[in-house]
Amino acid sequence: MTQSLAAGPSARTASKPGARPGWSRMFASHRNPLSALIALLALLAALVTALVPPASYFLGQRAYEVGALEARARSLAAALTRQGWLLNAPGSEAYLRRILRGEAGGQQPEIQRLLWADGTVLIAEEPEVALPAPVLRRRALFVTEGDVLWQVEVVRSVRPAFLGAALLLAPCAGLGLLVFLLLRLLPFRALADALGRAAHLSTHDSLTGLMNRDAFQDRLLQAWQGTRREDEALAVLLIDLDRFKPVNDTFGHASGDALLIAVARRLSGALRAGDVLARLGGDEFAILQTGTRPEAAAALATRLLAQFATPFVLGSHQVEIGASIGIALGCPGEPAGPHDLVQQADLAMYQAKRSGHAGFRFFTPELNEQLRERHALERDLRRALQEGQFRLAYQPLVCLASGRVLGAEALLRWHRPGHGDIPPDRFIGLAEEIGLIGPLGAWVLQEACREAALWPAPIGVAVNVSPLQFLLPDLDGTVKAALQRAGLAPERLELEITEGILLRDTPDTLEALGRLRNLGVRLAMDDFGTGYSSLGYLSRFAFDKIKIDRSFVRHLADDPKAKAVVRAVMGISQTLGIRAHAEGVESSEQAELLRQEGCEEVQGYLYGRPMSPDQFATLCRRAA
Repeated sequence: MTQSLAAGPSARTASKPGARPGWSRMFASHRNPLSALIALLALLAALVTALVPPASYFLGQRAYEVGALEARARSLAAALTRQGWLLNAPGSEAYLRRILRGEAGGQQPEIQRLLWADGTVLIAEEPEVALPAPVLRRRALFVTEGDVLWQVEVVRSVRPAFLGAALLLAPCAGLGLLVFLLLRLLPFRALADALGRAAHLSTHDSLTGLMNRDAFQDRLLQAWQGTRREDEALAVLLIDLDRFKPVNDTFGHASGDALLIAVARRLSGALRAGDVLARLGGDEFAILQTGTRPEAAAALATRLLAQFATPFVLGSHQVEIGASIGIALGCPGEPAGPHDLVQQADLAMYQAKRSGHAGFRFFTPELNEQLRERHALERDLRRALQEGQFRLAYQPLVCLASGRVLGAEALLRWHRPGHGDIPPDRFIGLAEEIGLIGPLGAWVLQEACREAALWPAPIGVAVNVSPLQFLLPDLDGTVKAALQRAGLAPERLELEITEGILLRDTPDTLEALGRLRNLGVRLAMDDFGTGYSSLGYLSRFAFDKIKIDRSFVRHLADDPKAKAVVRAVMGISQTLGIRAHAEGVESSEQAELLRQEGCEEVQGYLYGRPMSPDQFATLCRRAA
């Protein structure tokens, strides 16, 4: 029975994002300049919403009343001007009052006063009920021959406008409060969500949703401290997928991501409550068990391995992968800390891989010795680079037809003090892990170019480029600097590109190859035929050489399949016009079979073992 990847991640996960904070917690957790600015802007918007409409209404009504009062005062002044001769006549007061009352007909309640020029009241006509505050007053002048003789004053109440504004203020205040709440709470809500998402992304793997390495280490530290207090044991299980890389390379990164999501879902389904699952990166996962025993850890590992018994479905393809699991136990009273437990589980996991895929191993004291050796190797490797303990050996590259020496492959050697010669496969991987491959690779390039410049032209040198070294942003600059410092012609340097580099099938890879090509150096595809993307790259990029892997050459005389592969590679070489090179030639029979197939260039013990720079220089002089 197969399980499809079409379904989403399992609802059961080992870690979930934190719950959404309550409003009180949210406000308490965002007392910062940004929240203060949001609150201030919300308050300003609320005040504008609450005050502007009633204030506008009141000011509009007041402006209307001011205009009406000014027109009223001018009207009274004009009427009195026409009857100005009565002002000094006997009994004129009653007549003037009638004029004021008559002009006031149909108007709202008001006070009219006739004043002398100095403001003394001459006649006042007032309503029976006093005008309610607030009031407005306006005056008009009674002028004769340029002299102000009297003034007319009109007073009215603006209480209706004030009350109307007050009535309008109540709903506007409610609306302003709503605006304040919305503008304050919604940005806080969005800010809280954004910060929550950021916090989740900082502690969780974006692909699978599981905890990431940092969060797992924090949780492990907390659990380890708990074991010290509560006298409980814990277990760390490291899980590394078997055969994941070929699947990822064959079907593409999107399918690889879908496979990782499905693996995370299956692993989550095998956990008990309280177990913590994390993705440490790549195809490596980790589980933390607390309050456990060795039997429980072994039972969990068995359940985890059982999750891989069912094939995975990638589109129309079924793929089968496995897992290797390493287990480290942390018990009260033991000196191992959280970091030590992870390293111990890592050692146990690699022991499980070496013992055969799809299994698990517990960490043992014997593995601890390996851990100490790794630490010592790392320390000595750093010291070796600082103290110049590395050297290069050179294996001849020979023309198969003539036996002429064409060049040499530079091979890195390290004589570790107190330990003797260390094979490259023991320290190159470690150099990549601890970040030394960049400076170490640069030294190899510089030294190989320096020594090759002493050889007679056109003999050249071939240098391997590590996949991690290839990813460095200034590899072409490093190569250019090495050539210039040594004074070596670019065409005498050959860079061997492994399929580990070519499997990163991206535009960046082709661009990096193009930058190296523009320097004038030659490019060789190393270990041709052992990976998945060689042919694709040969059709898109013009390599100068393809190197047939030694595994095919070794069985060339007794395995028809190996011979068929070599013949196919030679056909590709001749069709594309690319020189073919065979590695690991150790017998005359192998050399003759390669010659019959049309191979042009070889290297191997038959033609020379790796030798010192002086020995190869002597070989070059004899050949010349």
